[in-house]
Amino acid sequence: MAAEQVAETHLYRVVLLGASIGQAWNLPAFPERMHDKNYVIESFAVWQFDKSEMLEEVLMRPERKFHLTRTFLKSLFQPAPQPPNAIILKECSAYFPGDARQQKELVQKWVGEVNHVDIQPILATTVPVTRKRSGMDQGKTDALRGYNDWIRNYAKDQRLPLLDLEAALRTDPVERYLRDDLTSGDGSHLNAKAYEILDKLLYEMLTGVKKDAAARHMVKE
Repeated sequence: MAAEQVAETHLYRVVLLGASIGQAWNLPAFPERMHDKNYVIESFAVWQFDKSEMLEEVLMRPERKFHLTRTFLKSLFQPAPQPPNAIILKECSAYFPGDARQQKELVQKWVGEVNHVDIQPILATTVPVTRKRSGMDQGKTDALRGYNDWIRNYAKDQRLPLLDLEAALRTDPVERYLRDDLTSGDGSHLNAKAYEILDKLLYEMLTGVKKDAAARHMVKE
């Protein structure tokens, strides 16, 4: 096997399914920022809570779902997209409050689908909003707290990795608002300082996930 092919097989591929946070975070440049080229990270923005359709496309890889668009036709002349090693399931504060029961059922469904194809599901808590922003939308913060508490417990019960975005960016463990110094100004979206914090959080979490995956692989052999 050529050296380039050997290097390619050792890449750890991660897909984040989210929305605005994934776009502004610039995750494709994450390996360069961390000075670790063993990772390839993609982010797909889905502007609603339900990420089922995009997840289906990711799980189809290396096959592609047909779209009658110029972008899809151009993609046919490029290498087939590679299946990821891990998929991060992340929701935005914009989708709260919502149907809590349906949201939980969707997350459980996605975890089952990802596990079924032997890809590592990674759950993420939702970034909270600032105190001021919370006051503009009654029920949002209570819904976010409830969802994040459930995500933590579900991840623990299922022994899944957790990317705890809330804990990294909140004011304190009691009120749990987004810190004012970490927002871009609207009380919801993040600034560069916040993304620096999340870079370190993500790198630490992925390092642990990779080690666990390598250990399981050695046991199987």
